[in-house]
Amino acid sequence: MSDRRTFEERLTARLVRRPFTDANGHKGLFQPFARAQAHVVRHYSLTLPGWPRFERPLRIAFLSDFHVGSHTDDVTRYGSIVREVAAFLPDLVLLGGDYVNMQVLGGGRVPPRVIARMLARIMGRHGRFAILGNHDYIYGEHDVAAALHGHGIAVLDHKLDTFSFGRHVIDVVGIPDAHMVRPQARALLGSLASDRPAIVLAHDPVWFKDVPTGPFLTLSGHTHGGQVKLPGLGILTNASRAPLRWSHGLVVEDGRHLIVTAGLGSSGIPLRIGVPPEYVVIEVTGP
Repeated sequence: MSDRRTFEERLTARLVRRPFTDANGHKGLFQPFARAQAHVVRHYSLTLPGWPRFERPLRIAFLSDFHVGSHTDDVTRYGSIVREVAAFLPDLVLLGGDYVNMQVLGGGRVPPRVIARMLARIMGRHGRFAILGNHDYIYGEHDVAAALHGHGIAVLDHKLDTFSFGRHVIDVVGIPDAHMVRPQARALLGSLASDRPAIVLAHDPVWFKDVPTGPFLTLSGHTHGGQVKLPGLGILTNASRAPLRWSHGLVVEDGRHLIVTAGLGSSGIPLRIGVPPEYVVIEVTGP
């Protein structure tokens, strides 16, 4: 499988030394140039066809693309973000992958166990699920998944799980990674029951094309919202085979719903222009 990865991913795996051991994520000489922008919280309120009308909406906290250590003082920064998210008292916590920082230069090598311990402070009253991203696979998917599992976070690796809310059962489907097409992902999406609500947690929004019509909500990251958005031009690339219109925000096409978060970290270089870091709070119910 590894020989099907992009040249950049294979090169990164060779250049970045693992396992990471710097629990503080020191940036060294890069510290003045790697400060994160202030993050924003994006709120969505959805009424989805085929979903039950709950007594109160299901509140979902969705965070993705952390790349912890890509910015200066990231451990402190994420500690603050975790406390902020927890204050929303989410019913469901969903984590969309890319936990580790695989930037070739700049340090900030925070171990997966430290990242998982921070994220475990966000409690979901009705469930807490994670998938892995392509950077986690480059680092070592078993190490990252074990860290999350070890802190009580369920990892969905091409798997389906369920949770209950308001006496209703809802499925959660995990489609991890990016740049890799696995047949079990298509089979899993094809097995979704047309009469049962499900959340498709897909790291890369390219999978939205394979989500069938039905009572399904797709949540993705990976694109960073383009990471750079130029005035008058918009974003130029999204690191995905997904069309640019699926790069950020709420997408409704053919009765299907997709939310793509711009995520909280950065990759390549610790720079965002016109696309601030973010996480998402979603309230959803039926008609």
